[in-house]
Amino acid sequence: MRLRLVIIVSAVLLVVGGGSAVLVAQAANRSSGHQAATASSVRQFVGYWMGIDPLDGGDSRRGITRNDDRTFSVIGRDTVFTLCDDTDRAIVTVSDAVVAGSALVSDNLVITCTGNGSTVRLRVRYDVIDRNIVRETVTTQAGEPVDEIIFHRVSRR
Repeated sequence: MRLRLVIIVSAVLLVVGGGSAVLVAQAANRSSGHQAATASSVRQFVGYWMGIDPLDGGDSRRGITRNDDRTFSVIGRDTVFTLCDDTDRAIVTVSDAVVAGSALVSDNLVITCTGNGSTVRLRVRYDVIDRNIVRETVTTQAGEPVDEIIFHRVSRR
């Protein structure tokens, strides 16, 4: 059991680190007309976040970084992806999130199911609840609710 936990934690850290670097590099190459992120919004969202998905009880993790064009990238990992046949074989990515009021939003949250190669495109919104707590609200592109997870920041930068 411990070996499995060590393997899972190591895999998550590798995916988050490598994926974040790729997303940041890709986003930096794009031009953007989005609202500029303030120093306060950067502090509110940047970091490594952990939560429990109330729908399936899975462990959910998100890494949020700021891009050179002042948008934000998100990379994530869950232990259960209901939309990927209930496996842990998927990755969550966002490369163009912007600050809208006190929230971080994107219409381009992509779940890539690595087990079967399918992708699911959704909308996401991160609302600040407290200094180190955000609520992730995921909906379909049409606005139908998909999931809502409370995340706690476990580290900055």
